[in-house]
Amino acid sequence: MQNTTFFKRCGPLLGLLSTMTVAAHAETVILSNREVEITFEEAFAYSLRHTNPTAYEASLSKPQATFRVLQNLYVLKRVARHVEGTDLVSVGDREYLRDDLYRRALLERFLEDEIAARMAGIDWEGLAKAEYAQRKSNLKSPEEVRAEHLLVSIEGIPFDAFVSRVRAVQEALATGADFGALITEYSDDPSSARNGGDLGFFSRQRMQPTFSEAAFNLVEPGDITGPVMTRFGAHFIRLIDRRGEQTLPFDHVKAGLIDEIRASTKIRLREELLGNFRAEIESELAEIDEPELVRAFLKVYEAKQAATD
Repeated sequence: MQNTTFFKRCGPLLGLLSTMTVAAHAETVILSNREVEITFEEAFAYSLRHTNPTAYEASLSKPQATFRVLQNLYVLKRVARHVEGTDLVSVGDREYLRDDLYRRALLERFLEDEIAARMAGIDWEGLAKAEYAQRKSNLKSPEEVRAEHLLVSIEGIPFDAFVSRVRAVQEALATGADFGALITEYSDDPSSARNGGDLGFFSRQRMQPTFSEAAFNLVEPGDITGPVMTRFGAHFIRLIDRRGEQTLPFDHVKAGLIDEIRASTKIRLREELLGNFRAEIESELAEIDEPELVRAFLKVYEAKQAATD
């Protein structure tokens, strides 16, 4: 069997990726340590099964991606070799695990194939429209307010200076000063130079609780409140506009509805397929004395436990 020096002689691994070359060097050993060997064929198969199939090339292009494949596969084979040399797993257990994992893999392959075939012809947008019609009254955007704010930052200045700036804003507001002019003069929010302190529309959940509570308690456009403390400092907030809950248009929720329906359809089809197989043995199960079967299971289990004590 060839060893890793093959690759040093023949250049980079990418040169093996043609079909003929892969077939010719499938048994080439690319890593060997502590009597554990990893062939090119094993590593390639592992990479296919444990790499996102929709982004295989991109995944392998990441630094050391193939090295991680070799590391993971080495750990699996190294531990398996170690365990097989102990009494941790009996011969019977090994055979059972192989058979059980194989059958489970076949089951999953079958289910994936059948479900994909049944879902291929489904009109997902049509189902989403029907779902939207039923749930339309609950598919709403939350209440939002639009406000502008003036921030007196608490960071980087002495507390006395912070208090002095807050009081200066309060006094200016009490004399009827223009809020926009005060934002230009006093606000420490770096975005104020770009948007004049306008935060746009936002929901209660978007801002910190104390800020949201103060903003949503404002009633009429032009109403001002503050100072409102957050971890950033003291805020003065002026209400610009308010809009209540609004029904979301179909196009805004279509993708999410389709994802929900696809997921629930997969679950339903899986249960239907499994249920069909389970139904095949209902008459046979009806003829079995279950309490007697339970007693038989427990009797054998107790005997095995006694044998290991």
